[in-house]
Amino acid sequence: MRYNQTTVPSQVTLNPVVLPIYVCAAGVGTITNSVNISTGCNASNGTLNPNNPFAAAGQYARLLWRYDGARTADTDADAMRGALGLKGDFGDGWGYNADVTYSKTKVELVQAGNPIPQNIATAIAQGTYDFVNPGSNSEAARQFLAPDSVTNSHSNLWQAQAMLRKNLFDLPGGPLEAVLGASYRHEALLWESANPDNPTAPYTRYYGVNSVGAQGSRNVKSPFFEIGLPFLKQVEVDLSGRYDKYSSGQEHFSPKAGFKFKPVEQLLVRGTFTKGFRIPSFNEAFGLPVTGFSGAQVTCATYTAFCGAHANNSYATGPYTLGETTAGNPALDPEKSTSYTFGLVFEPIENLSFTVDYWNIEVKDLIAKLSSQERADAIDQYYRNNGVVNIPGITVTPALADTSFPNALPLLGYVSSSFSNSDKEKASGIDVGIAHTMDLPWGGTKWRTDVEASYLSKYDITRKTGAVEKYAGTLSPCDYTSCSGSPRWRANFSNTFSWEKLSVTGTLYFTSRVNLAEVDYGGDPSDCAASANGGAGSPTYYQTTIPVMCRSQNIWNFDLNAQYKIDDKTTLYMDMLNALNISAPFDPAAAYSNAYYYPNYNTAFATQNAIGRFIRIGVRTNF
Repeated sequence: MRYNQTTVPSQVTLNPVVLPIYVCAAGVGTITNSVNISTGCNASNGTLNPNNPFAAAGQYARLLWRYDGARTADTDADAMRGALGLKGDFGDGWGYNADVTYSKTKVELVQAGNPIPQNIATAIAQGTYDFVNPGSNSEAARQFLAPDSVTNSHSNLWQAQAMLRKNLFDLPGGPLEAVLGASYRHEALLWESANPDNPTAPYTRYYGVNSVGAQGSRNVKSPFFEIGLPFLKQVEVDLSGRYDKYSSGQEHFSPKAGFKFKPVEQLLVRGTFTKGFRIPSFNEAFGLPVTGFSGAQVTCATYTAFCGAHANNSYATGPYTLGETTAGNPALDPEKSTSYTFGLVFEPIENLSFTVDYWNIEVKDLIAKLSSQERADAIDQYYRNNGVVNIPGITVTPALADTSFPNALPLLGYVSSSFSNSDKEKASGIDVGIAHTMDLPWGGTKWRTDVEASYLSKYDITRKTGAVEKYAGTLSPCDYTSCSGSPRWRANFSNTFSWEKLSVTGTLYFTSRVNLAEVDYGGDPSDCAASANGGAGSPTYYQTTIPVMCRSQNIWNFDLNAQYKIDDKTTLYMDMLNALNISAPFDPAAAYSNAYYYPNYNTAFATQNAIGRFIRIGVRTNF
C-alpha cells in the first residue's frame, strides 16, 4: 500500500532573522534572539552578501521568508497476515477451538520540504542559498536547507489461543455451557522518530515534522472462562472473566456478568456489569520524547521582575514559541474501568421492536499527559521563582539567553513531563433504537426502517486536584481528542427497500452541534466572550476578544447503497457516500483549525462532507 500527501509550503518562524553584510565559506550560522549578526565573515575573508540589498551600505537586512518547496509525505507500507485454526469435537460432548495468528507490518516514510532552522542560519551565513530568486537554487542547496527525512518502522504480533467447551448439566432453562481457554500473545513495535527530540540543540531539528516515536515489546499470558446459566426459560445469566499478565509488569483480572429476563413474550429486560482495564500503549509506556510548540508571551503586569530585568525589551515582552515535551513512562499502571448497562427490548407486534439502554462508564488511573492547569502552574513558578519549578514530575529548560542581558533569567523554553496515571473519567448516556419491517403490496417487496440514536448525558474528568471539568456538549476534550468535541446527540435513520435479488438502502446521519468552549483549557460554556483565547486551539477568536462563533453547526450526511445478488456467491454493489453532496459546516475551532494547514471543519465528524459525493462500484465473490 502506498500513500502520498502534499501540503502547502512550511512556514519558518525564526524571529528575527538578519541577513549579514558579508558571507564566506567558513561562515557560522548562529541562532540567538537575533539570527546571524555574528557570522565570522568580514571584508578580509568574505564577500558582500548578495541577498542583502543594503550590504554595500554596511547595513543589515531583515529577512521575511517562506520556503517555497512543497511539503510531501510518501508512505510505503507492506503488511503480511496469516491465520490457522482447528475446530472439532471429542469424547463425551467436549468441543475445542485452537488458532494461531501472525501479523507483521513494515512502513517506510519519506518526508520532504521541511527546513531545519540551523541549516537556514548556516546557508545565510555562507551565502549558499538564493533568497532573492529561490527558483534558481540547485537541488543540492535545497537538500541542505530541507533534507529528506527517511524513517523505517515495523511492528509484529503473533498469538496462540485454545479453548475447551462442554455442556456440563441441564438447568430448568437449558444446558449449562462452560468454556475454558488460554492465550499467549507477543507484540512488538519499532516506530522510528522522524524528528528526534534534542533539547541541547533544538534548532538542528525539522520544522513541521511529527516527532512521535516509540520502541518496545511485551508478552501476554491470558487464561479466561465463560459460563452460561439458563436458570429458567425466562432468566439467563452469563458469567465470564479474563486474567491478563504482561511481561512489562502489569496484570489484571476482568470479570463480566450479564443477565436477560423475559417476563412476557413481548418484553426483554437485560443488563451487564464489567470491570476492565486498558494497558498503556507503546507510545505511553515507551514513547520517545515528543515536543510540541505553541505561541506564548510573558504578561509583564504579572511578572514585573522578569520584564524589569530585561528593561522591558522585545525579548521579554514579545511573542515567542514555548515547547512542551512529553515522554513515555514504563512504570505506568493500567487504566481500570467499571461499567454497567441496563435496558429493555419491547416487541409489541411481529416485525416491530423498540430498544432503550442506559450505560455508565467510570475509568480510574486515566493515563494522561500534562494538564493545562499543571502547565500554567509550571510557567507561573518559573517566572516567580527565578527559574525554579517544584512540581513533581515536571522539569523546565530555559530558552536562549537575552544577549542584551545575558545574566537575567531567560525565557522559559521547554516544559517537560511524562505520561502519568492521574485523572478519573466518567461518562454516561442513553441509546435508543427502533426497527420495523413490513411487506409492500408489489410482488415480494419489503421495506425495513431502522432508527438509532445516542444521547451523551455526562462526560466528566476529575483532575487529581479534585477539580471537575464537564465536556458533554462542548469542543473538549482537547488533550485527548485534539478538540473534535463531545456532541450530545448522534443518530442515523435508514430505510431499505428490497425486491427479490435487489436491495436499496438510504441512511441519514446526524451529529449535534457543540459549544466551542475548550473546557480543559479554561473555556467556559456559559460565557462565550470569556472563553476567547482561553487556551490551545482557540482559533474561534483571531487576535481579538470578539467571538467569531460560540457554537458549531449540526452535521448532516446521507449515504445510498444498492446491492444486486447475482447468485449465492456473487453480489454486485454500489455505494454513493454523501449522496446529496452536503458540504462540511464551517467550524474554525475543531481540531486546532487555527493553524494555516487545517481546513476549518470538524475532521472527526465531517470528513465525508468535506470529501464530497463519492461513488464506489464493485463485485463481492465468495469462493
